[in-house]
Amino acid sequence: MSEKFIISGSASNVKKTINDLLAFRKIIGDRDIGDFVGYPVTEYVRASPHTIRLTVFYSTKREYPFKGKGVRGATYNIPDLKRSDADWTKIKSAMGGDNGYMWGRFRATANLDNGRQAVVYGGSEKAAEDRLRALLTLSTAKILTLSISEEKKEGLRATDKILYKPTVRMFPTYFTILNSAKIINESNRELNLPFGTKNDNLSGTFRRTKTTKLPVWMDKEPKNIKPFIAELLRDRGSTPTNNR
Repeated sequence: MSEKFIISGSASNVKKTINDLLAFRKIIGDRDIGDFVGYPVTEYVRASPHTIRLTVFYSTKREYPFKGKGVRGATYNIPDLKRSDADWTKIKSAMGGDNGYMWGRFRATANLDNGRQAVVYGGSEKAAEDRLRALLTLSTAKILTLSISEEKKEGLRATDKILYKPTVRMFPTYFTILNSAKIINESNRELNLPFGTKNDNLSGTFRRTKTTKLPVWMDKEPKNIKPFIAELLRDRGSTPTNNR
């Protein structure tokens, strides 16, 4: 995911703010969107609507649990996932398979014909571009422009290990599928149910609490994951307003 922050102030204040932002980003790095109290997934998709978005997660640690000293992670968003490619094997293959890929300081950025961007970091220009192109084969969006830049080990990156991206191997860990239409229609349907049913609150607001991370770190496709993915893609539509 691409993020930009504009920070101004004295050198000491700027450095402190950068450290605070990095610490916060590290805390939320492996959490789902809805893990934040007061910011349910349904509000997120209404504010930033997609059709079906795939999010892929990587870790420098090959096996679960993906935490520990020195463990790094990467997360990328792929907009407009093809329904035909919403498949465990296809997604894992596009992520690099069992061996993952080499991650690092080179950033490949694609501007897409749906008005969105996709970004991947790699240990070389080729690694970044190849992984970005592989992941975008899962999307209906087409590349309009593609550029590659390098994050130099200068300034803060020369002294802050968190800011600098060394060339290391990243392994696929999880993916999520966010179906905006499904979530919005679920929220509309829930609002028309009698008060007191699941996911109601005092304000009458539907609150989907989290998305589900599907594992890809194991050698074989998990049992029953196909019907689970099918349910994530299924949209039963919203129900008519109940005028009781």
